Amino acid sequence: MAIKIDSDTGNISAGGDNTDGDLLLNSNSGQRRIHLDAGAGNAYLGGNGADGDLVLMPSGASSQSGSSGTIHMSGDSGNYRAGGNGADGDVTLQSTEGQNRIRLDGGGGNAWLGGNGADGDLVLFASDGDNATLAASTIHMNGEEANYRAGGNGADGDITLQSTEGENRIRLDAGGGNMWIGGNGADGDIVVFASTGDNSTLANATIHINGDAGDIVMQNADFAEEFDICEAAPAVEPGDVMVMGRSGALEPCRSAYDARAVGIVSGAGDYRPGIVLDRQVSAGMRLPVALVGKVFVKADASHGAIAVGDMLTTSPTFGHAMRASDRARAFGATLGKAMAPLDDGTGMIPVLVNLQ
Repeated sequence: MAIKIDSDTGNISAGGDNTDGDLLLNSNSGQRRIHLDAGAGNAYLGGNGADGDLVLMPSGASSQSGSSGTIHMSGDSGNYRAGGNGADGDVTLQSTEGQNRIRLDGGGGNAWLGGNGADGDLVLFASDGDNATLAASTIHMNGEEANYRAGGNGADGDITLQSTEGENRIRLDAGGGNMWIGGNGADGDIVVFASTGDNSTLANATIHINGDAGDIVMQNADFAEEFDICEAAPAVEPGDVMVMGRSGALEPCRSAYDARAVGIVSGAGDYRPGIVLDRQVSAGMRLPVALVGKVFVKADASHGAIAVGDMLTTSPTFGHAMRASDRARAFGATLGKAMAPLDDGTGMIPVLVNLQ
């Protein structure tokens, strides 16, 4: 049987009996335009003066035209269009097990890669790349590791973010190892939030580097430096007044007008250190001691009521400051100036640190 027309089923069978079944459709000028090749299992459309298009129509289409199709593969332009005419255009690629691995979602405008047992990577190559070796790529977005790599293999990896007007505003330059922010009509700011920040409200930022003003704005209050704390010292807390011990490590004060005074442990009350120097890993205890700025201190008014503006010094009360009533003895042992009063007893008050 080479060709069989079955009127009962409406089928036409071509081929078999050692004969390929091909369907050849020619133009009125005799040019072959459509060739269905059963031997090779191929379909050839176009050529010989006409482009070959495959157009699939929805059931409700009123005309047979390329613009009415929901899927249109154009041989001349080399384009593939899916969707339109009342239908979303989606392309889904599955694994051999039938799992969705790649999905282009025309309705949502999204590209979904990976999942269902495989990570989704986007790998881009330069023109001389082999489109196969991952290490030879210039851009690699790794879904499993949540990493983005740009550059390498003879190319710098740069990321440029532009405004709606096409002006460069943020540029990460891997070749120079630089970050460029602002310019071209906008100042460049770096805004850093604590874990409780909303990543939106500038006033909530703990660090703000302002490109227009050239300022570094920090919400926290003092300039501190870390020091080793004497192991023999009892529990040391923020607000304690510290003096230099015999070993060079710090310990809370125990005497009045102690010339070994170093400063006040930062972090008490509502104030936190804005800058901390000499942070380092240590087996022993290290704490930031305020050298400049505002800090809360443990104070004792039993040695004299403390008024706003009074100079403070070390007291015989463990880890506490007191009013420096004897200016001569306070020289070299002054901690700073009281910013709030303390009439009697002990308490925590803010002080403007001014060691002298």
